[in-house]
Amino acid sequence: MVILYSSHPEVIATWQAALTSEQCEVCHYEKALFAHLNALHVKTILVMEERHYGEDLEGFLEQLRDEYPWVSTIVLSQKPTYAQGSILLKYGIKAYGNTHMAPVHLNEALLVVKKGNVWLYPEFIQTMIQTLSSQKSLHVNQNLLEKLSCKEKEIASLIKEGLSNKEIALREGITERTVKAHLTSIYEKTGLKDRLALALVL
Repeated sequence: MVILYSSHPEVIATWQAALTSEQCEVCHYEKALFAHLNALHVKTILVMEERHYGEDLEGFLEQLRDEYPWVSTIVLSQKPTYAQGSILLKYGIKAYGNTHMAPVHLNEALLVVKKGNVWLYPEFIQTMIQTLSSQKSLHVNQNLLEKLSCKEKEIASLIKEGLSNKEIALREGITERTVKAHLTSIYEKTGLKDRLALALVL
């Protein structure tokens, strides 16, 4: 079940047009939303607008997390920022991005959340990696690196710096397909799921 939650009809219409393959319920007000959640008690993905709550958003998300653990929340913002997203992640949201993101990205976010993972837009992930990389408390996990080839270690190091696949390809003088192949091998050898997980352990 997917619930679209916004007080702005034009936003709801945009989401509905993007999620044509999904069975979506629409809620414009909090009372209707909680009525749906209390009646459902089934695994639900909530797609909501951040501006609906303003400064009360954190309290709302805390209530969702504590009282409705079966709900996975996707928060979308007119102007998403790393600072806001970092705070909201602490309240258990599963995805964060732009209210008007392209349909392909909204569907991708939904698919990732359905699988139990977290979706964040690329710029957010790069900023997170760069921020964490600058912290002195981070250290290289030698056990993981020892499993990698020299080229894979180079790729992993560039991932830690926050470079995209395209940027890595240009830096290394290889194709993006080759970069993806190296990443697949790195994930298999380390048991990690994605580039964010890789950056966090380096």
